[in-house]
Amino acid sequence: MGNYEWESVSDSVTLVSVTLTGSTVRIHGSSRVLGPAHTGMRQASSIAFKRTSIQPPTRTQARTMFIQTATTPNEDALRFIPGVPVLDNAEESALRTVEFTSPREGLGSPLATRLFSIEGVRGVMFGSDFVTVRKEPDYPWQLMKPDIYAAIMDHFSSGRPLLRQEEARESAGEADSEIVSEIKELLESRVRPAIQEDGGDLDFVSFDEGSGVVKIRLRGACRGCASSTVTLKHGVEGMLSYYIPEVTSVEDVGDELETQAKKEFNKLEAELEGKT
Repeated sequence: MGNYEWESVSDSVTLVSVTLTGSTVRIHGSSRVLGPAHTGMRQASSIAFKRTSIQPPTRTQARTMFIQTATTPNEDALRFIPGVPVLDNAEESALRTVEFTSPREGLGSPLATRLFSIEGVRGVMFGSDFVTVRKEPDYPWQLMKPDIYAAIMDHFSSGRPLLRQEEARESAGEADSEIVSEIKELLESRVRPAIQEDGGDLDFVSFDEGSGVVKIRLRGACRGCASSTVTLKHGVEGMLSYYIPEVTSVEDVGDELETQAKKEFNKLEAELEGKT
């Protein structure tokens, strides 16, 4: 097995060719540095490893998928672009994403379940044409990438559905006020496309007309990213307050909602254990 090193700087894009032949996965990778001083530099690598979870077919078959890897502002999150549609948005917004923040949540998707089985993975998000994977800080990408490439290629080559069942996301609540509709429109048309380019996303949570505070939930690569606070205050908050004077500030309540959900889940588990 040859030595190899993957570029992890923000100006680089990595393209790999994943080939499955029998029970052996071979990954050929090249990294092109996009900065002006390094245009044209390439690093290439080839790695082969055995996958015990797949039985060798009677005939030797080879399947190849080119997977592009793009860095994000969060060094612990990468976008994997398999070159095929990921999340089917034909009948919905092209900006729709689905995120899983724990192995339990990941049970709703065969691919997410497979990715969470890789040591170090802490979050998975699907977009229209990409998969964002978040990892624990102590785990190096160069040890995790081969398993991630194999999981993505194996899933899309199998023809299995991405989600085990579609989530019913629409709620039959009251109609949005004019201000809330304007906020959602700006987030949808001006903010989310830019954030998704970096492998992240956000959800609108609420707007307090008394205080002027907009609450959102950052997702994907934006979660735990050091630059997300700057983006939130100088980017999202500045734009919303410019177009909608009633907006005074924007807050990310993702961690708060996650903590609350975990408390409710632990409470339910305790009640169930008490009945047994």
